[in-house]
Amino acid sequence: MYHLSQTKILTSIKSLKEAMLVSNKGIDIIDFKNPELGTLGALPIDKIKSCLKVIPSEQLTSATIGDIYDIEEIKKKTFFLSKIEIDFIKIGFFFDEKKFKNLFNIKKIVKNKKIIAILFADKKPKLNLIKEIKKINFDGVLIDTQDKENGNLRDYLTNSEIKDFVKFSKKENLTIGLAGSLTINDIEPLRKLHPDYLGFRGALCNSNERKDDICEISLNRVLSKFRSFVFQKAI
Repeated sequence: MYHLSQTKILTSIKSLKEAMLVSNKGIDIIDFKNPELGTLGALPIDKIKSCLKVIPSEQLTSATIGDIYDIEEIKKKTFFLSKIEIDFIKIGFFFDEKKFKNLFNIKKIVKNKKIIAILFADKKPKLNLIKEIKKINFDGVLIDTQDKENGNLRDYLTNSEIKDFVKFSKKENLTIGLAGSLTINDIEPLRKLHPDYLGFRGALCNSNERKDDICEISLNRVLSKFRSFVFQKAI
């Protein structure tokens, strides 16, 4: 029997309008992001606070700090983001892996939040990075894509490679999420690899364009596919 608690769904939103649309859909994690500002564009803190007012208090939420390459700037942005009522802070690893150790103390800045490292499939990350992420006291890993125009997660990593990232992350007691221009057709093959969650943005929007507004029809279609797969595995 497939365990219903496995593999949750994350949706990225950019506005109060979208927050109101997704807040009653039973989504596991609502993620705050501004796709107009790059791969992990950050929403202004005031806008996140406005969105939180229309989202149930028990709802799990996350937010990105932006496309930042400088370690000190990462620390500064993470500190400010930690002051609002979100559960996860996502930090993109745009920088050289030799700088990982410089984030060792970041948990002291954000004791009450989970910190997620984002690795980019199109940069061909190595499996040994998982152990390094654990060493600097992060709580989880998200495998995403940096270039949103030239393919999705499964164009850059095989199912076997993705499965290894899931396996190694869980071995290190890190949560593991998968994202990167995922489509409705990626749900079934990726869920079979048992990640903790799958992340969606473009597939929920008009014309599959991540910078457009979320379309309720597309949102419902993805959620229906996601939940039907869980149900099929449970019976």
